[in-house]
Amino acid sequence: MRNRLVLVLSVAALSLALIPLASRPALSKVIGPPDVAWKDMTFKQKRAYMKTTVTPTMKPIFQAFDGKKFATFNCETCHGKNAVDDKFKMPGPDVHALPNTHEAFEAMMKKEPTWPKFTKFMAEEVEPPMGKMLGLPIFDPKKPVEGAFGCANCHRLEGPKP
Repeated sequence: MRNRLVLVLSVAALSLALIPLASRPALSKVIGPPDVAWKDMTFKQKRAYMKTTVTPTMKPIFQAFDGKKFATFNCETCHGKNAVDDKFKMPGPDVHALPNTHEAFEAMMKKEPTWPKFTKFMAEEVEPPMGKMLGLPIFDPKKPVEGAFGCANCHRLEGPKP
């Protein structure tokens, strides 16, 4: 009797453990560039790609640059504190704006002591992997290409239009 009870309970426990697995839909592959262009992805696809590809790639890059400033790295880091309500729109409203002209940018590089360090980091460590993950060419000021990934993808540009 005792062996039969143990057997029945074991089968019941195993059945309960397997039911959620059987009822769960198969995990779908996260899609993104280059298989599907970023502009052609749905909101749900973009969210999954950001969560599984972009954030895990960029988090250690930002934290290696400044572990204190980027100790917390999540959607809000780039998309702003109202990321969900703003539907993750970019450029993020909480990422500081940049000057809209080359001359104004160069003036800020001389005026603000942290700008050269951040500019080098963004140009060399952030733009290349982000452009690659989004399937976009990287902005090159010497050879501008429409649609290239650069500063204006993440930063608002302020000031007079060039």
